[in-house]
Amino acid sequence: MTTDQMTLRACAYVRVSTKRQAEHETSLNEQERGIARAAVERGYEIVETYVEAGKSGLTDRRPALQRMIADACAQPKRYDAVFVFNFSRFFRDEYESEGYRRKLEKAGVKLISATQDVGEGPHARLIRSIFTSLDAASSEINAEQVKIVMSANAEAGFHNGSAPPLGYRTYVAERRDKKDKKKLAIDSAERPLVALIFRLYLEGDGKTEPLGINAIVKWLRERGYTHRNQHFHTGLIYAILTRETYAGRHYYGCRNSRTGEMRPREEWIEVKVPAILSEERFQAVQKRLKARNPRISAPRSHTSPVLLSGIGRCGCNGCTSTMMLMTGKGGRYRYYACSNRRKKGDLSCGGNNVPMDKVDEAVVSALETRLFQPERLTALLGEMLDASSAADASRRKQVAVLRTEETEVTNSIRALFMMVESGATAPNDPFLKERLATLKLRLTSVAEEIVALERQIGAKSSRITPEKIERFAAAMRAKLRDGGEPQVRRRYVRAFVGEVVMSREQIIIRGPNRALELAAAGEMPADDKVRTFMGDWRT
Repeated sequence: MTTDQMTLRACAYVRVSTKRQAEHETSLNEQERGIARAAVERGYEIVETYVEAGKSGLTDRRPALQRMIADACAQPKRYDAVFVFNFSRFFRDEYESEGYRRKLEKAGVKLISATQDVGEGPHARLIRSIFTSLDAASSEINAEQVKIVMSANAEAGFHNGSAPPLGYRTYVAERRDKKDKKKLAIDSAERPLVALIFRLYLEGDGKTEPLGINAIVKWLRERGYTHRNQHFHTGLIYAILTRETYAGRHYYGCRNSRTGEMRPREEWIEVKVPAILSEERFQAVQKRLKARNPRISAPRSHTSPVLLSGIGRCGCNGCTSTMMLMTGKGGRYRYYACSNRRKKGDLSCGGNNVPMDKVDEAVVSALETRLFQPERLTALLGEMLDASSAADASRRKQVAVLRTEETEVTNSIRALFMMVESGATAPNDPFLKERLATLKLRLTSVAEEIVALERQIGAKSSRITPEKIERFAAAMRAKLRDGGEPQVRRRYVRAFVGEVVMSREQIIIRGPNRALELAAAGEMPADDKVRTFMGDWRT
């Protein structure tokens, strides 16, 4: 690169798949070095690096990825390109990868692999697709092989390497092919603590009535008890009280390691272990837990009168935990408090808590003055208001591209069903289900994009107009101040706000343009649906 050429700005995204890799940094540094070399060769300067430690590349549920995409798509433009070491670090799923690449491309940002040069032009997408498909197939094959080996190990009565439950330790039971085969044994030092927790829940400490889970956490903390040098919290106590291991039945494979969802109980593999409690005592605890289960009530995230329930996030020191209600002085004062502090006692973010009334007023005022004003909405929805022939021609071109993708995805779904019919794969294959779910999700997303574009082409009656924006803005400002019941007012906020990140210094409000488009066109979005979004209208 000559000295008179301008260096382009870029960011780097690096990822490792497992917590073990993250802890030992086996590939993060290698990725950063490889990206740095490739960036220099292509005339880019890496100005920011986003690190994703211990996250799978099969889904987009990755905080660093979402921050990177939001920053890359923000205005004014921050980066000219996003560098990854190879495309598998970005995504191992073809349709998710292409969807996010197109989002970057729309923002004028290139996606560049440091080790896989796909070039430019129409053939580039095909080559990327091949790379991503091979990565996905390799991941599925490796996962299946690991699953088979570990399931066989559990069926033989051995422990599969994870940290043993409180009250147990591992020991080498035998050695096969130079590999230690371990089993669980009772840890004499930790056993009394497990027995104490169950006693506190069933009987109390001898001076009190039986304690609830929150009271047990407080009791243990006040007396200096820890879980292997970590503070106890409510989730951990509940997990201990419900763990069947303590009655002599340890299970492997209860959850899908990729999705985190519980598998049917008949698929669990039981491993016999020495019991710490009698079956009768364990069942007595389960009976009391069931009697005290609050699930007969509707979920709080839907019925709570708290305005930002479910969408508030902590914004201190990189923390992204949910913000929950905390009261003081007998309920006279209400705060949004970081759930890490409330549930786990984790003060790494500074124990963030902010006055609820002030935050609610700031959010409502921001929506009134910065979003639901005709001028602001017109600027945000400018593309949708453009009724020119050139704009319609561009939309038709986009629709044609999406129609092609829709056909490709539909054919892929059809091919999966044909594999089931031919016996090439089993209907209950978990990888088949996961792939089918991904394809259906992409098909739905493409269909929604097509509908939105076609609504803007030629159909003047349904297109968003300045008059509709004026009426919509006035109506929403009124609803925010006088929405009737707290739950109703809250639903209006949730219809347009996807996330409120709060700290003591600032509040960031994010929401999807899609919701604005539908509502301004006269189709109010259902606010009880979970939406995935980027911060499109965030200033």
